[in-house]
Amino acid sequence: MKYVVYCDESRHDPDPKNPYMAIGSLWMPRAERDQLSKAFRACCLDNELGSEIKWSKVSHQKLAAYKRLIDFFFDQVHLNYRVIVIDQSRLDYAKFHGADRELGFYKFYYELLWQWIENQNEYLILLDFIQNKEAHRFNELKKVLENKLTGRAWISDLTVIDSNRTPLGQLVDLLTGATAAAWCRNLSPDSPKAELIDYISQKRAIPILSPSSSPKIEKFNLFHIRLS
Repeated sequence: MKYVVYCDESRHDPDPKNPYMAIGSLWMPRAERDQLSKAFRACCLDNELGSEIKWSKVSHQKLAAYKRLIDFFFDQVHLNYRVIVIDQSRLDYAKFHGADRELGFYKFYYELLWQWIENQNEYLILLDFIQNKEAHRFNELKKVLENKLTGRAWISDLTVIDSNRTPLGQLVDLLTGATAAAWCRNLSPDSPKAELIDYISQKRAIPILSPSSSPKIEKFNLFHIRLS
């Protein structure tokens, strides 16, 4: 079976105010992508969200509309989400990544993806564009995944997209931004973003601060990478 995976990251900058970073991914059958994209865009328009959907745009005025987007995700049987969270204060790039922060970042991307790649399936992986110091990072990630999966699954392509023009890429931004913000715990409890995080926890049926019990495929899988 063929799948599409949209990816995005949040709070991966080395800022003391952001102790955790999150890397998230939205998985769907490739045959369902166009219909899901149209349905999500229609949901945005029905809720008077005509511009780009982003976690940073959650406000009191738009809170009800953004809750409907969360409903959309949980209501769609063909959408699944996986996110990893990493405690940045425990990262030792010098010891484990040759002092290359960017290399370490893409190693975490690898950890996000390979756990959900199943035998005999084909995957199109779409990463939101970020400016890398090294131009080969995306190709390198693709090659490492292909080497791991030799003979059991296939990466048809791993490339970058502009989430400004990609509705489902914006949904990943929303879910990943919420996850990172929840783990960083620097929101006012009465803020609209805190209320939306609580709403996600209600829909998930367990708090967004609670990791999943295993890496198995499920609606909202959260894995906390524990660094020694």
